Amino acid sequence: MLFSNVIITSIALNTARRIVYFPLWWYSIGFKKRLSELFHGIRTLFHNLGIIIMFKYLFKPMFGERSRSGRIISFFMRLLLLFWRLFLFLILTGVRVVLVLLWIILLPFAVWQIFSLLF
Repeated sequence: MLFSNVIITSIALNTARRIVYFPLWWYSIGFKKRLSELFHGIRTLFHNLGIIIMFKYLFKPMFGERSRSGRIISFFMRLLLLFWRLFLFLILTGVRVVLVLLWIILLPFAVWQIFSLLF
């Protein structure tokens, strides 16, 4: 009987400790991880879209075409690609930022919903 009381007490204290620690983790370690993932994701996205390369080769002719018309067409084609990639970068970065903001809002919203259902 004594052994079962120790186990039940241990389980109850461990559960209470986890419930109290969870909001602290959510806004400290968890939020730090989300921010780290946000910045890493933005850097990776910038690299994967090749935006620096697009700026670097903006004035270079495509396919080695050295004529005036080839250079003009190459410039506007690369400019169009650059605008499209910058647009994608901004949209996807905005989605990532919104997800981090949802991380901040989600816990209080969930607690509010639980209390509104109980009372």
